[in-house]
Amino acid sequence: MIRPSFHSSPAFLARAIDLGEADRRLTFFTRDAGVLVTVGKSAWRSRKRFGGALQRYVLLDIAWTERPGRMAVLASASVNRSFWGIVEDWERVRHADHLLEVASELFPQGGAKPRAFEVLLRGMRSIADGDPPPEAARRAEAEFLAIGGWGPDLSGCRKCGEKEGRSYRFLDSAGGIVCEACTPQAGVPLSLGAVKTWRALQSGKTATRGRLRIPVVISEELRTVIHGYVEYCLGKQLRSLARK
Repeated sequence: MIRPSFHSSPAFLARAIDLGEADRRLTFFTRDAGVLVTVGKSAWRSRKRFGGALQRYVLLDIAWTERPGRMAVLASASVNRSFWGIVEDWERVRHADHLLEVASELFPQGGAKPRAFEVLLRGMRSIADGDPPPEAARRAEAEFLAIGGWGPDLSGCRKCGEKEGRSYRFLDSAGGIVCEACTPQAGVPLSLGAVKTWRALQSGKTATRGRLRIPVVISEELRTVIHGYVEYCLGKQLRSLARK
């Protein structure tokens, strides 16, 4: 008989689906295993193993067992840190759900995802601590895209190389920006200020994150463009923050 292997990792609960009266199919985004789908046996009844810890917006320490060809089984879950400030406001909830969805969709493969997990953790902490949720979301989205290798290339116009134009258009298919002279109609308008802000967010540097504050007008520009580009990379629409 093959003995089950035992694993553990920090994690966030992304989704929970009923499997009968007591069991749950639980999807986590973990630091050490990426997206992890487990069955939680008697998930809402076993206080010994879970103790009511299986909540969203909570940094968990989870452990699970695996057997070849079978779904992983959740063995234990405990609260490392709660971010209950999120549930105080609907906009915080919507944006926290968005971060969980984007992380899970952009990094669906198994295996350690320490950088993406750190971005998710930082985003949750930022929203819970009262930072503007749209700003926290733009920061996380930009870093997720860069970590995953989707770019985009914001160094200059993808056609002529212009770096300091007053305005650009973002083309999903080009994976970057094109100046107005090269493509006057296609793509989504994007100001030079928005391009520079996205470029700074993309770098993921701690010092830059600490001092950068995104004006509302630029945050709104980036909301439309980055959201659309994430969906383009995924090839499907996101559920948590539908574009208005």
